[in-house]
Amino acid sequence: MKKSIIILLIYTIIETLGANEGQNNVIFSVLQADSNKIILDEIVASIGSRIITTSDLEFATQAQQYQMGLHNLSAEDENRLRCAVFEKLVLQKLLVDQAELDSIVITDAQLNERLDYNLRYQLAQMGNDSKKLEEYYGKSIAEIKADSREQLREELLADEAQKTITSKINIIYQEVKQYYESIPADSLPILPAEYEIAHIVKTPKVSDAEKIAAKERLEELRDRSLKGENFTTFARMYSEDPGSASRGGEIGFTGRGELYTEFENVAYGLQPGEISPVVETKAGYHIIRMIERRGDRINVAHILIKPKPSPEETSGAKDFLDSIYNLLANNELSFDSAAKIFSDDPSKTNYGKLVNPYTASYSFDSLTLLNYDKTLFYTVQGLDENKYSRPIPMITEDGNQAYHIVCLKVKHPSHIIDMSQDYEKIKNAALENKKENALDKWAKNKVKYTHVKINSKYYDCSFVTQWNVPTKINQ
Repeated sequence: MKKSIIILLIYTIIETLGANEGQNNVIFSVLQADSNKIILDEIVASIGSRIITTSDLEFATQAQQYQMGLHNLSAEDENRLRCAVFEKLVLQKLLVDQAELDSIVITDAQLNERLDYNLRYQLAQMGNDSKKLEEYYGKSIAEIKADSREQLREELLADEAQKTITSKINIIYQEVKQYYESIPADSLPILPAEYEIAHIVKTPKVSDAEKIAAKERLEELRDRSLKGENFTTFARMYSEDPGSASRGGEIGFTGRGELYTEFENVAYGLQPGEISPVVETKAGYHIIRMIERRGDRINVAHILIKPKPSPEETSGAKDFLDSIYNLLANNELSFDSAAKIFSDDPSKTNYGKLVNPYTASYSFDSLTLLNYDKTLFYTVQGLDENKYSRPIPMITEDGNQAYHIVCLKVKHPSHIIDMSQDYEKIKNAALENKKENALDKWAKNKVKYTHVKINSKYYDCSFVTQWNVPTKINQ
């Protein structure tokens, strides 16, 4: 991999879509790759018992192009990108084969965790608007997760095999220095500004009366549905789940572990056409109707109603934070102490520090922060280090309304990457480059003992000749 791409990977998350298995050498199907191209699907590579199709390659290329923000590429650059993605897909198949030889297993817990991570990342790219994401894919959130499940399992298997291959590779200072000095000065990337942020959160309480009213409303809709009125119409009219309401509450086929545990415990006990009693989850209250069950996968519809805090409770939460702000402004209380004592957010255990969900660090680069929360991004733009905002509205991870005081703990200005300031980033990039070289060497050896065929259309991709792929599929 080129050094400039390695450096780009310092702050760019790149995910590659996998390929489906179990298809024959000729696939007679026409699919829409994007609004301008119709692609006749065919096999472009076979690696052992696994294959890569034209659609796999095109969709993976489009995904990478989207994730890297590459638009209006020239034909030459697009072809170069397609070859790079193709190499990743072939390598992934080789690694999955190795993972199975090594008896590597991916648990459902690991898979669900990564599915949630990927979904959060994609939602952030859409401004945390689930409806936009569903419109982009033409599927519900649950369907997006379900459809990517096996593909993601393959990616995780490949990741684990890669870790095994590169686990003993280390790097010393001199290698890092040589790596940095090998990059032309005019190719050194500019790192975006980075922020470390903390907050104090106050979530308005929802009264018992509001909870009772929400449950009674759902019980009324359930009774009317059982008497013959249309559940689908009620879902469209009253459900507060933006992802499924327009489809009459239908979620789409899901497997175990993909929905709230309380929701699944009830849903899996229903018979087709049966409507559940009211179920409580973090999202609110639901009634669930079973549509169809196929083995261990179910398709259900639901109506969600979220009990909301009263205007008085909402105003009270803001007033409470106003009083905390005054104590902070008068130096009567430190921000760290206030966060630990008064915040309703789990981050209180670490003095309110926000964790970047994409990197698991406390640092947000400007682009990530903008995608994560626009209001938060613009709020910190007006703050100096160790200064804090007045209470502002927010939406919690559970989708509830709240208020928070935001503190800018640290700001690292945008700058050209430099050994003195960014040694750890450069070290990580140099280490990844060393691992890439080791992985490339492993792949060249692996193909000597694995049945690999490449479609002749892709002979020009450099990895084909570099790896000395033994057999090729003719057009």
